[in-house]
Amino acid sequence: MDIVLKETGKILGLRETGTKLRKILEDALSNNENVLIDFDGVDSISSSFADEFIAKAFMNTGRDKFSTNVKIKNANDFIKVIINSSLSERLRLGFKQE
Repeated sequence: MDIVLKETGKILGLRETGTKLRKILEDALSNNENVLIDFDGVDSISSSFADEFIAKAFMNTGRDKFSTNVKIKNANDFIKVIINSSLSERLRLGFKQE
């Protein structure tokens, strides 16, 4: 399955958007699908979006499954930093349902 983010926007900042995309991602992973997250055409994301979409999905599915089944493509350097920062913070704090 491909999640093509340019269809959502060039700047992704809302936690609510991240929640919708996380549910799609987690559903695919629960069916043992491989998922390609394509950031082509996306200029920027917020830490809230990255936390809700990527970091919470990582925590919910586990490192091994996430790392094996999810690939991220076309993320610019800024997006990579935001994703890595969100993952680091989520791992430090653990999962807290909000």
